[in-house]
Amino acid sequence: MKIIHHTILLALLLTMSSCSWVHHIQLNTLRPAQVSYHHASPAVIIVNNCLDDSLHESSRYINENGKQYRLTSTIDSISHTMAMSLGTQLYDSHAFERVEIFTPDSNSITGIVGLNEPLLSQLQSQAPDDVHIAINAVIPTALMQVTPTEGIFCSEFSIMSQAHMQCFIPNREVINLSVCDTLYWQSYGDTPGIANAYMPDFEECIDESITSLSSKAANLFAPHMRIVNRCIFVTGHPAMKDAYKYWDNSQYTEASYIWEYVYKKAKNKGRRAKAAANLALYNEIEENYTEALRYAQEAASILTEINDVEATLYIIEYVADLQHRIEEANLLDQAIQ
Repeated sequence: MKIIHHTILLALLLTMSSCSWVHHIQLNTLRPAQVSYHHASPAVIIVNNCLDDSLHESSRYINENGKQYRLTSTIDSISHTMAMSLGTQLYDSHAFERVEIFTPDSNSITGIVGLNEPLLSQLQSQAPDDVHIAINAVIPTALMQVTPTEGIFCSEFSIMSQAHMQCFIPNREVINLSVCDTLYWQSYGDTPGIANAYMPDFEECIDESITSLSSKAANLFAPHMRIVNRCIFVTGHPAMKDAYKYWDNSQYTEASYIWEYVYKKAKNKGRRAKAAANLALYNEIEENYTEALRYAQEAASILTEINDVEATLYIIEYVADLQHRIEEANLLDQAIQ
């Protein structure tokens, strides 16, 4: 399956020397689910097994004088929002035959300790080939603080959310999973009341934080796109400049021919290393991950030898990510078989 590989030129990131530059780009990459299933495109049932929809007891409001108050909420749909949002995102991933939401009878809900055996047996007997994802707890912790700063007041609001889940796959051991996420808001005003008034509605913030949390949870269960940062190296050498012109015009193959020539023929080690790093990116886009890793490792070796610290730090991280991508490519292949 060919990945989407649209690259976006963001900016001239930094000048490495008087005749060497780095262009920072973003690459949209397909990453696999962290869970492997008993067959491709299974049906999924999301079980809302949450007992409590309240904010965590450590949630606080701290006023401009430093006085603390317990922050509470009457919102009673936190777990429902989590289940529905997770279900929607799994459905939109097109990785599953169908996605359903199930809320047990209140007497059967057990919360953070996990699904009890009678309920699990009932669910699995009714849908023996389906995957069951139990959401056992959704715990938002909110902190709101007002602080005076340079004659005005700053209101800061954060929600750190956690979800504890179980995944039941037929004929597999239960998988226990946790995910967390934090969102921030900030506003200013001449008085504490005005600063707070500019904040979004409290319930909207809770909904936004739970939706964001569900996105992270969905990434555990379904293939997803992730944006990664990459670099294109350009030097003052005419060939490297010409190669970048091709690249900037989306003529990637033509650019790669020039980089390959520079890599093989250049006497300057820095230029060879940067051509190799660019060839690594070209091969990554073409899904030749093993070849991309080979070029990246060669670039890392040369850059380390010539003590190009900034470029070496980038390329070492790039090597590590390519190694992950090779592992993930195998998982993606297995997922579609």
